[in-house]
Amino acid sequence: MKTTKINPIDTTSVYVCAGLVSGAGALLLNVLPVLFGAFSERFGLGEHQLGNLAMAMNLGFGAFGLASLLWIHRLSWRVISALSSALVVGALVFVLRDPSYEALLAIMALAGAGTGALYALAMTIFGDSSQPERAFGFKLGIETVPGAFLLIVLPVAVAPVWGFDGMLITIATAMVVMGILPLPWVPRRSERHLEASGTAVRIASAESRTIVWLSLVASLVFLTGIMSVWAFLELMGKKTGLASDTIGMVLALGFLINAGGGFIASAIGLKVGRFMPVAVIILAELLGLVALAQFSSLTTYVVGVICFLFSIGFVLAYTFGVMAEFDLSGKLVALGALCLSLGAAFGPAIGGFLIEAFGYSAVLVFSGACSVAVLVIYGAAVLRAQWAFQRMRASGTAVMSGL
Repeated sequence: MKTTKINPIDTTSVYVCAGLVSGAGALLLNVLPVLFGAFSERFGLGEHQLGNLAMAMNLGFGAFGLASLLWIHRLSWRVISALSSALVVGALVFVLRDPSYEALLAIMALAGAGTGALYALAMTIFGDSSQPERAFGFKLGIETVPGAFLLIVLPVAVAPVWGFDGMLITIATAMVVMGILPLPWVPRRSERHLEASGTAVRIASAESRTIVWLSLVASLVFLTGIMSVWAFLELMGKKTGLASDTIGMVLALGFLINAGGGFIASAIGLKVGRFMPVAVIILAELLGLVALAQFSSLTTYVVGVICFLFSIGFVLAYTFGVMAEFDLSGKLVALGALCLSLGAAFGPAIGGFLIEAFGYSAVLVFSGACSVAVLVIYGAAVLRAQWAFQRMRASGTAVMSGL
């Protein structure tokens, strides 16, 4: 447990500026539906090819997110953010030269690498907070705002006037504004010194590792199912017969509701247990998938998107909450980020394949099956956690009786 003290991280200026860096790290993933719609029209790509582009981007994200552990405490945080942002901007500018599909795969991998380094940096900065719950809650909220804003602006105000090139230049400009301009207010390095804990571990390490791995697998499966649909939500809206600006508004609204899901999960906490809240929200998500499968009206599309996107932050808050509580070594956080990137990489690839082979309904069924599997895996983790706490209480009672 961190002691309460004056911490340079816990200031409004650092929260806002580091939150913008986090937003830069999440930006490409957040605007993926609109970006893929533009790629599809500009390069004539099919769903499977778009899925492969997403996989390349997210594999780069995961690789550099994990590799960042090698330099994140050795180099200046400002230098890391500036170089990573420059890498993303350079990749976006190169797309303007109309590269081949093979070159586009490499470009998206480089862009993903830059955003992965930015996101890992933001995780490290907020992880240094003396109030991590408050810090990460703020991070979750602020990092969604730029993506939601661009989901509205790009298809409505930018694309009709400046076209594909204008969209890419706008995204590149946003990367500079969020990843470079706030750096004077971002600390150069960590000032938190880790102290060895003398507290004895009362839960068997093997048991805690099992709980952690179950929660990680649940997170990976959940995000894979989510991303298999998220990358193609704009195309699903067009199949429903909606205009691009209407789709952008709906996705932006749903994206903000996604952030709200994380905040609500934080407010509920463990007041009604760990399993029941997740079960209720996954049920709502399944109903949202059913609504999306209708392809009939704006109403069903809006209801489907809202139920679907609300579940993301809510469910992950609980699966990663279990992981954090039972990660006795504190070394598996990087694996959590890797799970996120792998899910975001393989989800769109699987989704694109299913859509081309069997239609949009197939990917919606796949996403629903993933969520049901998550409920089973997460339930097993929660059950093991309950058993562990019961044994702890029984052990404590036995000690008191002996005294």
